[in-house]
Amino acid sequence: MKSLFTGAFVITAVLLPLIFMSSACIPLYTETNNTHPPGYCLTIRQYPGMEPLASFPLEKENQFALTFIHSVTVTPVRDNYIMTAEGICQTSEIFESHCAGLPYSDKETDATKWEQRDGKFILHMERKIPKLVVRTDKNYKNRLHLSDQTIDLNQWEDQALLLEITPADIHQ
Repeated sequence: MKSLFTGAFVITAVLLPLIFMSSACIPLYTETNNTHPPGYCLTIRQYPGMEPLASFPLEKENQFALTFIHSVTVTPVRDNYIMTAEGICQTSEIFESHCAGLPYSDKETDATKWEQRDGKFILHMERKIPKLVVRTDKNYKNRLHLSDQTIDLNQWEDQALLLEITPADIHQ
């Protein structure tokens, strides 16, 4: 029985965090096209099952945002992202109240600037995101914002979702 417990501990404490944190970003652009990835999609998958749920062509855009209601402060949070040659990069986090899990200064990892504007705190950053996994909960209004549409991530049951850049041809 002890070996079963030890094995479960290793899987839970060691392997799962490594799976969540390790992933190489695949370069998507060439030197001549660094504004957006023609022929690519932002794909949403169940995680870790990897079942595709939706895919959105990235014809014009190289940025997107995720919004949600913070579980403690019950205030809106917006995370802004850009797609770069190295993959997905978080560029800012905007929120109204300080609380656990939210940044508090320009000393945060990968921070470039801290400001307060229009009653909101804004942490600017250049944070590479090797694997963007979003834990959804219908109580927190998880949304994906593209330039021309907003996708309700709570349309699927509460779960972990992987957002990744994929070639468009795999969706045809």
